[in-house]
Amino acid sequence: MDWFLFQFDSQFLLTALVRILLSCVLGGIIGFEREQSNYRPAGLRTHILVCLGSCLVMLIAEFSIIAYSDKINIDPTRIGGQVISGIGFLGAGTIIRHGLSVKGITTAASIWTVACVGLACGIGFYTGAILATLLIWTILMYLKNFEIKLSKHNVFKAIEVEGEKDKQVIYALISIFKELNIEIKSLDIYDIPKSSRQRIIFQFEGKKNLDLTEISAKINEIDGILKISL
Repeated sequence: MDWFLFQFDSQFLLTALVRILLSCVLGGIIGFEREQSNYRPAGLRTHILVCLGSCLVMLIAEFSIIAYSDKINIDPTRIGGQVISGIGFLGAGTIIRHGLSVKGITTAASIWTVACVGLACGIGFYTGAILATLLIWTILMYLKNFEIKLSKHNVFKAIEVEGEKDKQVIYALISIFKELNIEIKSLDIYDIPKSSRQRIIFQFEGKKNLDLTEISAKINEIDGILKISL
């Protein structure tokens, strides 16, 4: 019954309480930033729960070692490794594709890193957990504007077009780009399942004097074009 009595050891209970509370605080710091960032699919509560759950996993691993070390051989890193791989499914749920843009990748990454912070809290690596949280919060808060500035220097633009397959709109589209002296960098064509439509994605060099409205108007004049996303 030694393992059972260990559950009520005051020192272990105090340690577990400190680690769990710290994981909630650190997870809440990252979650609060995501919540304030124009509402994200995973905000304050989600990040706290992920960090808390990861912390509890490591506490379970530590408890198992002490409680069952004399009975079976236990690898404490295995249970933590399952958290790292399994949290990817939760992160994937925050990623949303809208037209040509993909949103939620940063939030998915923050969930994954918060899970690692929780593991660090659970194993008692407080210094690493706190430093990582400060760095994550700084990256999310202050590198966003820098990232926006960098994206403005990106000279490549993209247009996604949906058209009817039998109209062969691809040839008319290429003719428009040639007429406007626009160099196509990449061209992808996808057939839309269970329909007579196809999706065409152009990536091209966006010159300073390029008028996307003019391109959109010309594409709309093509027979068989159903949808345009810039």
